[in-house]
Amino acid sequence: MENVKLRALTITDLPLTLKWHNQPDIVEMYAGHPFPVNEEMEHKWYEKILTSNFPITVFGIELIENNKLIGLTILRDINLINRSAETAIYIGDKTERSKGYSKEALKLTLRFAFRDLGLHRVFLSVREDNAAALGLYEKIGFTKEGIMRNSIYKDGKYISLIIMSMLEEEFYGRL
Repeated sequence: MENVKLRALTITDLPLTLKWHNQPDIVEMYAGHPFPVNEEMEHKWYEKILTSNFPITVFGIELIENNKLIGLTILRDINLINRSAETAIYIGDKTERSKGYSKEALKLTLRFAFRDLGLHRVFLSVREDNAAALGLYEKIGFTKEGIMRNSIYKDGKYISLIIMSMLEEEFYGRL
């Protein structure tokens, strides 16, 4: 049963994405921007998505039952020559976590990448201490490729990133 759908972000979503981008748990788990984000920065992020020379797509994850935006999934650095892209996902709405929505949204993202974009490989990076995400990615069928040792410095310690990927035949083999 499908509970979520992916949709394009709109400028009216920015107050909510701004809130998520400043949530301590989101900032903590992602190696991206560690500083507070203001409204102007959020608008520049959105404009960058719309105008980037490096192909990127950001989908809103929306509940089908009530059209509530609950998170984001991303395909970035889309390379149509090598047929690869990097993905990332998060559920920003804390009340909607641990309900299987990430799994469903990630499968929809992979389907879009492989079927609609014709990609061959989708990869991601995940903190070694993010057991929930590692479990999800392994359950979906991502394969560990390597480790970027001590690549993040947070709270006085180094954390490694695990690189994982899925190939199109692995995705279609799991359907």
